[in-house]
Amino acid sequence: MIKLTNHISYALAVVAALALGLMMLHVTADVIGKYFFNSPIPGTAEVVASYYMVTAVFLPLAWVEISGGSIVVDILYDLFPSTTKKLLLVVATTLSSLFYGGLAWLSWGPAIHAWKIGEVVEGTWRVVIWPTKFILPLGLALACIIMLIRLVEISRGNYQPIEASDTKG
Repeated sequence: MIKLTNHISYALAVVAALALGLMMLHVTADVIGKYFFNSPIPGTAEVVASYYMVTAVFLPLAWVEISGGSIVVDILYDLFPSTTKKLLLVVATTLSSLFYGGLAWLSWGPAIHAWKIGEVVEGTWRVVIWPTKFILPLGLALACIIMLIRLVEISRGNYQPIEASDTKG
């Protein structure tokens, strides 16, 4: 299960990176079209906001958790004994799983609603956005699963948090 979630998380992070690259190319082409040819690409703002940014933010959440990339403030954590550290890790991981799971659950209903009504954004161009509404619950649910797996690993004594010094080059 751990390998599967790691592979899925990594694949979604790659998709997010590709979305960032496409966003860069799209916006660059739009700016060039606007200022050099007086012909911007219609719907660029809508596509950037509804597709690229949502993909770049929510798809890599699980990978960020796996790789230890989330922001951690451990000023006092290092001062505690190992049993207290483990308890704090369980509490933090539990709260994170509840947070991710709760947001995934809350975003599922609006995604279904957007799909049922065929949600679009009207701007200079009509952009269908209902598919992107499913990116939120997908990314958040996978991050929740990662946190639940981490809880199991902590309880088994198999989880070692990534230290801040481990992530510096």
